[in-house]
Amino acid sequence: MSPTTQKPLNTKELVSRFHVCWDVWPEYIFIKHEKRQIGFALELSGTHGNVSEHPEPGCEKCREVYQALVQIAQEVLPRGDEDCTHQFEPYDSSIHYSSRHGNRPEVTLTIRIVHRKAFERPVDASQVQYLNELQQRLEEVGISQRH
Repeated sequence: MSPTTQKPLNTKELVSRFHVCWDVWPEYIFIKHEKRQIGFALELSGTHGNVSEHPEPGCEKCREVYQALVQIAQEVLPRGDEDCTHQFEPYDSSIHYSSRHGNRPEVTLTIRIVHRKAFERPVDASQVQYLNELQQRLEEVGISQRH
């Protein structure tokens, strides 16, 4: 390995470097004017550290954080079953600020946990089990909820 070639960071190193944390919310839709929970939205958040003046949204550093979040997600996501799966929301090139995270500038990756077929069905045990397994895996690599 040459001096300029860096070894890729492992999941725990990425978590530490980008101060990754997570939050989860119910995923709802309206069907015939009735609100129905159909799954969950788990959001991974990371920041590119102590930058006194934050670059513009979608900068190279923000894209680097987003790619780290994708790498982490791919590492920890459980395998879905015949009924349950996950979907990544597309990168929105935005900087987010949340009071839950001390209003730090962050990049997010939203993972939706939904039914594989007939997505409008109410949330069920397979989605709850998937979410619980995902949360456990996040904790195992050192990611806490609401850092």
